[in-house]
Amino acid sequence: MSIPGGSPHPYMQPQQPNPYGAGYSPYPPPPAPAPGGRGGGVPGWLWGIGGVLLASAAWGGVLFATGALGGDDKPDPAGYAFTDDLCAAADISAFEDDYELDSEPLARSFDGDTLAIGTCDFTLAPIGDDDYNSAYVTYDASWHRGSDPAPEFADSYRFFEQYGDDGFAYTVEELSGLGQEAYLVTRTNDADELDWVILAVRDGWFQASVTWNAYLDTPEYAELVDPRRVTGMLRSATESTLAALRE
Repeated sequence: MSIPGGSPHPYMQPQQPNPYGAGYSPYPPPPAPAPGGRGGGVPGWLWGIGGVLLASAAWGGVLFATGALGGDDKPDPAGYAFTDDLCAAADISAFEDDYELDSEPLARSFDGDTLAIGTCDFTLAPIGDDDYNSAYVTYDASWHRGSDPAPEFADSYRFFEQYGDDGFAYTVEELSGLGQEAYLVTRTNDADELDWVILAVRDGWFQASVTWNAYLDTPEYAELVDPRRVTGMLRSATESTLAALRE
């Protein structure tokens, strides 16, 4: 999917890549800003990478303390090859029926000794929209080389179940047929409208996720926030992207 000459919304939020891609953030996603607002401070993708690194360091400390570090466990990327351009592998065709690109995909990566990370984020606009409605999509991938993320993966998404007193409602669902384990976390606002979803997968020592965060005028775009429609797009995008990373 490529939209030549696409121009970003003048009131578009700076890209906020999902900081939960590797499943280690202790905080829920931020509430949507008021229309026309602009974010500031440290870019979200830096927080995401920082959270992954801190969590990996903490887990490494546990392994060292228990004597597990340096044992028989070997990194198992499950056949997924590291890439420094996740956007080249990220399949965004699942969004083509509803959206057009409003910013070119931006890739970032980190290739460390114990952890490699890739992100790809971009902004979408509903087809034909000229009122600055937006959806933000982020692909995250992490190749763990120093510790097995399996023991922590489920809890890193189940922790969303504790939220719900902030004006939003969160639902956590375990999915089948994706990797060794996968979770879908959805958030609805006080109008019971879907505004944030993450689908995360673990396969061996590899993790990946796709996050969708929408700022859409409803009821005009009510069909674009239908949970089954959004979940279907994210699942299709995830399956295609995982397949591309294994080629």
